Amino acid sequence: MKKTIAIIGAGPGVGFAVAEKFGNEGYNVALLARNIEKLNTLKEKLLKKGIQAAAFQTDILNRESLTRALEEAAAYYGSIDVLEFSPSPTWESLRTPRNIDVENEQFHLDFQVLAAIAAVRAVLPKMLERKEGSILFTTASSAQRPVSLTGSFGVAAGALLNYARLLHADLAQDSIYAGIISIGALVVGEDLPAKGDFPEGMPTIKASEVADAHWKLHEQRVTVELILGDVEALS
Repeated sequence: MKKTIAIIGAGPGVGFAVAEKFGNEGYNVALLARNIEKLNTLKEKLLKKGIQAAAFQTDILNRESLTRALEEAAAYYGSIDVLEFSPSPTWESLRTPRNIDVENEQFHLDFQVLAAIAAVRAVLPKMLERKEGSILFTTASSAQRPVSLTGSFGVAAGALLNYARLLHADLAQDSIYAGIISIGALVVGEDLPAKGDFPEGMPTIKASEVADAHWKLHEQRVTVELILGDVEALS
């Protein structure tokens, strides 16, 4: 049976690139995000490329909605064999360390960490039954080296990194892989906005490079984490 990847937080950057990469490798693609119109646009682009894709609307801050959407995707395709989690918060939600408050940090923990846990809980039981599967996360290099500009995001990113590390160690005995890519650069691509107001000299990376790295982690199933870009330049 053809395998399926579910991409949570699917957008025109990393999410679409991962969809295209795995789709070209023979996977069905389930796209999950809040904006169904944007999801359908991505779906149509994949279908034109000969990749089987379907869209499932969800709000990752609503655990029931997220679980239901993943169950619908699994029922539609028969299984979810790879989960990729890569939602991105808005720039307006980011706070410097002195401006972090409980409400703001709770949002980032809900958005990154607790949503990731809810997603994993939705797909893991079937993976454990099959003794097969991959769980992939995408975050920023502030998970390893926090920077002031994105302080509130970095706190949650560090927690997500540790969750991925723990999953990797725990699930290996059941032949399930878990890994995380941290991006130390601005993701660029054909359908992504220009650098705009970002600082001069900020490193960039193509979304396709991130997708290729995810495929490598999924195939090799050894290394738990990979950092892409120039972390030093962002410090």
